[in-house]
Amino acid sequence: GIKLVHIDPFFNHTAALYGGKWLAPRPATGNALALAIAYVWITEDLYDKEYVARRTTGFDQWKAYILGQEDGIAKTPEWQEKESAVPAKDVRALAREWGTRKTYLAPGGIVGFGSACRCATGTEWARSMVCLMAMQGLGKPGVNMGCMQQGTPVDSSFYFPGYSEGGLSGDLEGTAMGVNLYQRMPQLATVNTVQQTVPRLKIPEAILEGKTSAYLGSPKTIEGQFLEVGYPAPGYSPVKMYYKYGGSHFGTMNDTNRYARAYQSHNLEFVVNQSVWFEGEAKFADIILPACTNFERWDIGEFANCGGYIQHSFNQCNHRVVHMQHKCIEPLGESKPDFQIFHELSKRLGFSAMFSEGISELDWCKRLFDGTDLSRVTTWKRFLKKGYYVVPAPEEKLRDPVSYRYFAEDRPKDTPDISPLPADYTEKFGMGLQTQSGKLEFICSSLLRFDPDDPERPVMTKYIPAWEGHHSGELYEKYPLQLISPHPRFSFHTMGDGKDGIVNDVKDHRTFIDGYYYWIVRINTEDAEARGIKENDLVRVYNDRGAVICAARVTERLPRGTVHSYESSACYDPVGRPGRSVDRGGCINNLTPGRMMIRKSHSHAANSCLVQIKKWEEEESIG
Repeated sequence: GIKLVHIDPFFNHTAALYGGKWLAPRPATGNALALAIAYVWITEDLYDKEYVARRTTGFDQWKAYILGQEDGIAKTPEWQEKESAVPAKDVRALAREWGTRKTYLAPGGIVGFGSACRCATGTEWARSMVCLMAMQGLGKPGVNMGCMQQGTPVDSSFYFPGYSEGGLSGDLEGTAMGVNLYQRMPQLATVNTVQQTVPRLKIPEAILEGKTSAYLGSPKTIEGQFLEVGYPAPGYSPVKMYYKYGGSHFGTMNDTNRYARAYQSHNLEFVVNQSVWFEGEAKFADIILPACTNFERWDIGEFANCGGYIQHSFNQCNHRVVHMQHKCIEPLGESKPDFQIFHELSKRLGFSAMFSEGISELDWCKRLFDGTDLSRVTTWKRFLKKGYYVVPAPEEKLRDPVSYRYFAEDRPKDTPDISPLPADYTEKFGMGLQTQSGKLEFICSSLLRFDPDDPERPVMTKYIPAWEGHHSGELYEKYPLQLISPHPRFSFHTMGDGKDGIVNDVKDHRTFIDGYYYWIVRINTEDAEARGIKENDLVRVYNDRGAVICAARVTERLPRGTVHSYESSACYDPVGRPGRSVDRGGCINNLTPGRMMIRKSHSHAANSCLVQIKKWEEEESIG
């Protein structure tokens, strides 16, 4: 079999299922562990010198930093132990075994999306993962990085659009419709003329303070990440009305009491909420437009296809499966399908014919079907009756090439992903990576041009202690537990949580105590004992940003000093004034910091979060 090493503060479910070695670093210290691995490889000659010389730039300068020649601190396993709490002997053993075997690196969620990247040191952690793979020969046989949940040999050439590739929206700029779908399913294009932008993590500041800014990035070019966007934009009005369509910021954003306060601000004059469920932000609306559930409307789509947002994300499934979502019953009460709600609004605004193009929701499903490769392999009648189509896996000789093999062998790119775009190649179309040098960069050329002296994001990856963590002095003394809050295991963001559904009864999702389903916080046995906390005790998890009542789960799956609770509770249930009182619904993001990882980037750091936990007493202050 294949030996597995799991590096995670929480003994996660993959580790529990497959076994292997578990290393549990302090949150936001994974970069220190990575630099120590590089130190062992350099000092014991365990890296691919030929590859580094041929396919990378800047290694010698980074090597000097690793060895301590720049700052006088060698990044040894013993040095990292003081930061990560992972024993030096384990890091040295891991480095030696990794350096002498063909190794596949799975850096978190969907290839670095989420997990360890969502902390104050996430930028440096992500860069260090690439640097380690560069030292071992990224793309050579058996040496690669990706994700344990992705990479199945499905047919990526079979065209069916993902959820951000247009559909019936016609949006030319806000989706990827212009790449494929517009040619396959011609329709009236939609262009949003408003250039003012407020990213969702900065909505509270925009409303409460009347100004904010962000670095939004660009899907087109690497330099797009350096463009700062300000609010309000020149010539534009401040936001006075907020139309909230789907989702819940209370459950999924950071420092979410900010949103509750923003909703109560006099700066926000009018709020419309279009939702299926009366939960979360719907309760703050002046007008609610009730949407029906998936059982009450027609739709068509492919499971796990995030095309236009995450290309080829369907390769996390064993098979590509396209579904026809049948309308089972008529919408209940006054609810309507989202399509119908927008159609009714467009009627009142005088452009319903342009919005609907004179056809129904089911007609749009048929139109999309005709524009995809489904129409080549089955009929609309057969697909409608069966309700799904499984895309056959290609023969082995027709499978997509292995990622980065072309780069390792210095030949034209042959993988099906669309980046880089033609103008982003450095010297010759199809050759190299999207970096400005076209190679793996230990010294980042674009940062050298943008801001070479940024202490938060140096031109080469370094260890920078988290701005909220075990180096935080008095704050750490006050709140000595480090909270990590990954995506939920059972509810897929807020969609499957709450709603009086069966997921509430999953014992590892919520706990039923005294007639109420409480969110769960996991705490180490010794930490719990020191606080007099027992299994299923109601506890107050709190810091200066807020407080949440949870049910305690006492466990050995966490080291001392680290606690774990999933984010994405759908239920925001403050016991007092919203935004200024304890929440018992489980919105753990009331506690996470709203600060970006670094000032010159747009990226949150939910897993750099200090808290304290104590038993909940109902008579205590709720403010």
